[in-house]
Amino acid sequence: MPSPPLVSVIIPTYNYARFLSEAVRSVLSQKTDNLNVEIIVVDDGSTDDTQDVAKTLGTGVTYVRQDNQGLAAARNTGLRAAHGDFVAFLDADDLYTEDVLTSQMKVFAEQPHLDMVICRCAEKRDEEDSGPMHLWPLVNSHWDIHSCHSNLAPVHCHLTRMDLVRRVGFFDTALKSCEDHDFWLRCYGIGCQAGVNPLGLVIYRKHGDNMTHNSERMFFHDALMHLKVRSMLDGIPSYPSDKLAGWLAHAAACLFSMGTMAFNRDMSNKMQDFFVQAVHRAVALNKEGGEAEAQLLRIRTHYVVKCLLSALSLESILSPQAAKAVMILKRLFPRVGQLAPKALEARLHSGFLRLCVPSLALQPCGE
Repeated sequence: MPSPPLVSVIIPTYNYARFLSEAVRSVLSQKTDNLNVEIIVVDDGSTDDTQDVAKTLGTGVTYVRQDNQGLAAARNTGLRAAHGDFVAFLDADDLYTEDVLTSQMKVFAEQPHLDMVICRCAEKRDEEDSGPMHLWPLVNSHWDIHSCHSNLAPVHCHLTRMDLVRRVGFFDTALKSCEDHDFWLRCYGIGCQAGVNPLGLVIYRKHGDNMTHNSERMFFHDALMHLKVRSMLDGIPSYPSDKLAGWLAHAAACLFSMGTMAFNRDMSNKMQDFFVQAVHRAVALNKEGGEAEAQLLRIRTHYVVKCLLSALSLESILSPQAAKAVMILKRLFPRVGQLAPKALEARLHSGFLRLCVPSLALQPCGE
């Protein structure tokens, strides 16, 4: 009888001793007769009592300590120690819900061509907040196209075949934010096939120590990702599966990033230039014609609407070239180009719902 598949769960931690035990317990509970799990905790030079907590985790948990090098380096250390057929990354302050890995593996069994399965995520605020958890949207297809715009799921939503990870390589240690977006971009760049698991759920804790609270660093690295997407769109013929949608997604991302980068004028101007160039690439592809299936048309329209809404808020600072690019999009997509601002906002909401797996009701955090 073949042995059950092994999932390596890598848990990087830096001064999160207060969260670590609960995170590890949430992974240990995933083990079944049909699924084996190895846990690798990588302590990135913590100065709290993480080492003491690690001693209480049991012999079934591999604990590795290193000098402080950052989140990407800690995940890479975990990858070097991993033996699994599949790999997942769980930050020490986050949690798995019951049977999430089993439900992830079921999707792989049903769709063996997949390289990656992505599940739902719910945000849990600080313990004193007993309100309902916020459920992240889960897009239902074309993750490679959406990756041209942003990273649409936290790192712990992903379960990935180890052979894909070996082909992609390690996390980029030069990045101090958005290192997971960069990693998934490289996966899609080599043709990764991603599927969704609407039944699985992971918990993303929101608290004052989260890395994402450093907004300027996050916005700057987000802009760096747009530079990388631009290079991939130009340099990889097969990325993404629909080039026109990819350029439109990239255009929307760059225009939005222009607004967030007000603290760095050079990068803000570069994002505006990239928006203009992306629109011209999209126009050239549109002239080539060809039929597109309904979902691709929805995706293209969705990112045009995002461009138009961002342009409204930035209208006073758009360059003449950018303002002209906005007019081009309006002519290219007249059904949304003629909408008033409130109608555009409604279209953005309704259109995105059609791109996502139907939502689920969640219990309040305190229940």
